[in-house]
Amino acid sequence: MADIKVDLIAPFIKATHSTFETMMATSLHRKEIYIKRGFKMFGEISGIIGLSGPTTGTCAVSLPGEFARRMVSEMLGEEVSGGLESSTVRDGVGEIINMVTGGAKAKLAKTEHRFDITLPTIIAGYGHEVYHRKGTQCLVVLFETDEQEQFTLDLAVRLR
Repeated sequence: MADIKVDLIAPFIKATHSTFETMMATSLHRKEIYIKRGFKMFGEISGIIGLSGPTTGTCAVSLPGEFARRMVSEMLGEEVSGGLESSTVRDGVGEIINMVTGGAKAKLAKTEHRFDITLPTIIAGYGHEVYHRKGTQCLVVLFETDEQEQFTLDLAVRLR
């Protein structure tokens, strides 16, 4: 199994910072990077996008429910109620992963790591799991806000 390279992960990290700073006025700090063991997601709601092309796999953001609701509210400039049951929260998390992955895709478009993306899928519920294809390695980037709120970016890829 090939290791995930810095030149592949860095655009995803930059796109995550950019998305949260621009769309939600939220500063992030990269707290930790590690190889994931198992399939359990970090938060109560996850947005996932498939990658295809020379680089295949998935990219996901996984957020605690209340944090996701607040970020979507910030993004829309209005209060969103209803928690994870709200279609607005689910759509907002889909838009967050779409912006993160789209930002990385633009930065990698002319490299060996280029890829196409699918529509986002949203999975919600405490303890949910996302299974990765055999032969992929999942790198997790743990982010933290200035208010010590945390979420993850999971990148499970196989390089051709």
